[in-house]
Amino acid sequence: MSEPARVLHARLHLLDRQVVRESDDRLLCKVDDLEVQPGDRPYVTAILSGPLALGPRLGGLPGWLMTETDRLFRGEERPGPYRIEMSVVTEIGSAVRVAGRRQDLALERWLTRNVVSRIPGAAGTEEQDAPESTLRVRERWEDRPDSMRLGGLLGRTVRGPSGEVAGDTVDVRLVQDGPLLAEVQQAFRLAGLLIARRRAGQLFGYERGPGLWRPSLLGALVRRMHGEIRYAEWDQIESLDDEEVRLGVAWDRLRSTADL
Repeated sequence: MSEPARVLHARLHLLDRQVVRESDDRLLCKVDDLEVQPGDRPYVTAILSGPLALGPRLGGLPGWLMTETDRLFRGEERPGPYRIEMSVVTEIGSAVRVAGRRQDLALERWLTRNVVSRIPGAAGTEEQDAPESTLRVRERWEDRPDSMRLGGLLGRTVRGPSGEVAGDTVDVRLVQDGPLLAEVQQAFRLAGLLIARRRAGQLFGYERGPGLWRPSLLGALVRRMHGEIRYAEWDQIESLDDEEVRLGVAWDRLRSTADL
């Protein structure tokens, strides 16, 4: 009998986590966003990192300033965020661990060359030849036209079938039963959206799961801040656009987060 597929929630378990190299636990970057291959069964293809990943996710003036400042100092014609293939992720826990060796990490080389080496007294690093099968974190000149970012799904207004406002998206549920990545492991598929009646910051997991065990005071605060929270399966979503999600079913037909 096969084991059930692993389930994660993108904002709770992945976004803003540190990414470390498996061989020596050295910090490489943070998960600033996730690249998604769209379609009927969309799935996560890569970790995105750097100001050009975090800025658009933050939005508003802070996000714009972060993005434009990075573009100015990068000095490239069409810079993009740094990208790590999900196929090299070996563990997702308190940190995201990836396979690879230091001399293969383009992001680390760029930081050493452009930041660390300019600090008085800082020692440089020597680049060595490395096997072809190791990790490569590369700069992207532009976003792939056939991909989207998971962060763009958070904070969207959700409307019911008749156009009434139902709430806002607060997290994305991921199930590891997607296509095989680089013949190594299955991808995390976007299974559905968590929707809160009121947008009031980040959830911390106390509102979901069987039994809903949590400190009573914290549970009351979650309910007061976010209101009722429901889960929409991906096939219950009628459409997505740049700013809104349209449901194909009424609010009362969505699952409770207690079932997740």
